[in-house]
Amino acid sequence: MLLLFFGTVAANAQIESKLEGITINSPCELEYIRNLGNQNNYSCPFQYGNNKLDNYSVTVANLQTEMSGFTGSSLETYKDTFLETIKSNSESLGEKAEYVKLQNGIEAVSMISNLTYADQNLKNIAIAFLYKQKSFVVNLTTNNFERTNDVENLIKRILLR
Repeated sequence: MLLLFFGTVAANAQIESKLEGITINSPCELEYIRNLGNQNNYSCPFQYGNNKLDNYSVTVANLQTEMSGFTGSSLETYKDTFLETIKSNSESLGEKAEYVKLQNGIEAVSMISNLTYADQNLKNIAIAFLYKQKSFVVNLTTNNFERTNDVENLIKRILLR
C-alpha cells in the first residue's frame, strides 16, 4: 500500500524546467538534446500507468537576426505572418490547427496530429509562439488517446517569466 502511495505521488510530481526565458511544468525534467542550426531541442519522456508514455519536448529557434530592426507595425506584421504560416502549413498537412492565447495573452497556434512510428500510434499536441525574439514549439507526444482538453492542459504547462 505504501509503495502504491509513493508511486502515485511520483506520477503526479511536477518539475519546472526553466529554459531560454520560459518555464515548462511537466512530470519530468526537460533536458537539452541537441542543436540543429539555430535551434535548441529539449525533451523528457515520462512513462506511467499501463505502458502509457508522454514525451514532452520543446524546440527553440533564435530569431534575433530575422527580427532585427522590426518595431511597431512591422513587428506585429512579422508575428502575424509567422503564426499564419504555421497554421496554414499545419492545415495543409491535415493537422487540426487553431489560434489560441497563452496564459499571459500571447497569441499562439495549437496543432494536433496523429502519428505512426513503427507499430505505435501516437497523438502530438503542439503549441507554437514567439517570445523575446525566439520561436517556441512546445510538444506533448503521447500514446494515451483517452486524454481530454489536450491543448488547454498544455497551455497551462507553459509559464512565461
